[in-house]
Amino acid sequence: MDNRNNSNKTASQLIAQEYGKIVKGLYPTNADRWPILAGYNIINGEYKEYVIVIFKDTGINGMTASSVVNFSEANLGVLNINSLNIDTVRVKLIKDYGLVSRDSVVILRKDGSNLGSELQQLLQRHQVVMGVVGMKIFLSHRGLDKNKIRDFKNTLELIGFEPWLDEDAMNAGVELERGIKSGFTESCAAVFFVTPNFVDENYLSSEVNYAIAEKRKKKEKFSIITLVFEEGGIKGTVPDLLEPYVWKEPKTDLEAIREIIKSLPLQIGNIFYK
Repeated sequence: MDNRNNSNKTASQLIAQEYGKIVKGLYPTNADRWPILAGYNIINGEYKEYVIVIFKDTGINGMTASSVVNFSEANLGVLNINSLNIDTVRVKLIKDYGLVSRDSVVILRKDGSNLGSELQQLLQRHQVVMGVVGMKIFLSHRGLDKNKIRDFKNTLELIGFEPWLDEDAMNAGVELERGIKSGFTESCAAVFFVTPNFVDENYLSSEVNYAIAEKRKKKEKFSIITLVFEEGGIKGTVPDLLEPYVWKEPKTDLEAIREIIKSLPLQIGNIFYK
């Protein structure tokens, strides 16, 4: 790498060193168990102006083995790596090498100019893996639909998510507005269940506003998912503030679950941000 202050370090050493500083600063009690910091093997190689480092988790302190790969257009799937396709290349490598949730792929420019963004990408992935960032999903609904929403909550829990449902998530005495706002802050998505009962009352307007605010703040790391249901020949009406966002009209609850999973910013299985 072209970096005067780290001229004697390999790319993997520099990544591990700088990433370690970030993790130890944020999560000192978890650092010894954190991916990369807990120990790894590496697979690495170069492709044009990039160095690609694959960290395979071992849980054994430090690096225990390394190998070199000749990366090419054929095994990366692109002629040139750029900011638009770098995450597509990362996902391809994760699949091709059978990597699991604690493994990592860093695609670093040789001049080190994207080190910060790559470390942030690692941190976001590992925060989910380590459970310090929950996979909460805010379930917005009318009280009349509570039984229907509980079924969705139970299904999402089985998949591994943490649905936020007001009756479960707020302790007695918590002020409603403050509790709801906290629920959005902790969530990666808001699902609006728009049934014929879904009337745009004051607290529902607040939930829509909170969702939009989280979307602006978290961008692609937060999803607004609107599901419109028809009951007795009457279809729910999408609130005006949600109209700019795409909504779906599932015919069954199973179809609705599929729409939620497809729209989330997290991928289930070996979990990582899309």
